[in-house]
Amino acid sequence: MGVETSLIVPTRNRADILRLSIPRFQDQTVARERYEIVIVDDASDDYTAAVVEENAAPNIVYRRNETQKAAAYARNRAIEAASGKLLLFVDDDALVRPDFIEQHLATHEQAPGLVVSGPIVECSKPPAERNPPAGWMLGRHSNPFATGNASIARETIVRAGMFDEDFGTYGWEDSEMYRRLVKTGVKRRYNWRAPIYHYKPETVRRSFFDRIRLEQKRGAMGALYYAKHPIFGVAFETKQLGLFRWLDGVVDGAIGLSARLEKAIESGDEPGSALMRLLLVLHTEIDVGRRTWEELGAEKRRAMQAETIARVIAA
Repeated sequence: MGVETSLIVPTRNRADILRLSIPRFQDQTVARERYEIVIVDDASDDYTAAVVEENAAPNIVYRRNETQKAAAYARNRAIEAASGKLLLFVDDDALVRPDFIEQHLATHEQAPGLVVSGPIVECSKPPAERNPPAGWMLGRHSNPFATGNASIARETIVRAGMFDEDFGTYGWEDSEMYRRLVKTGVKRRYNWRAPIYHYKPETVRRSFFDRIRLEQKRGAMGALYYAKHPIFGVAFETKQLGLFRWLDGVVDGAIGLSARLEKAIESGDEPGSALMRLLLVLHTEIDVGRRTWEELGAEKRRAMQAETIARVIAA
């Protein structure tokens, strides 16, 4: 029968977590010869390669980027290395049930041209049982193409132009990909019986300043996303909407968000107020997005939109 499904797993510096996730990817109700696990290591400087070697099996494909390139590039390299007709995207910290692949395959058998997503259950400890519970509302989300738990035909991804490697850091590459997938005629299907347990141990929880750095990246990539798809929905998603910018400006003028953030970064002391931390996080994303949008300029933004339209081969 050959390989039907390719699990696409980008990773960077998650060796300890891969020790938990890879055995679960291997322990599936679907026979191993029917699927493969394609791991693309985005220039890890820990012992990721050694962990993959510990779990070596005929159905594991390992590739390594010599320099860090971010998720869009890593996923594209994994797609190029994949031999399955169905691509099943997961993160390296996804802990899955034994019937995970089986559930995705069963949903695709119902109708052609689907993008299938499943629940994402946040957890700070690995589930004690091998077959943890699934439920209709457990881990439910509205993201149509959450690449932590989503599957689609390989040919559809290729026809939509693959992931956009302009997204060179964290944020929005999966949402932008879905905008192009829709133009190929895909239909969304949600399978609550195919959850992943998204394992984030307390030891790797982000600090306030980690969150600020993340929002700087998200804001910049949000401006790129909006430039490529300049529509209301994307402006709302990425907080590039004029109303959000105006409100941020009003609050910044009233209580000095920019000055407070600069002082916190210089001192290393995070604000004591949870509300102030939230306001600074939101301000960071909106402000960086606005500045990136302006730096791109109208001519560059028009060119990016045209290039995005040209990527998709219509159904």
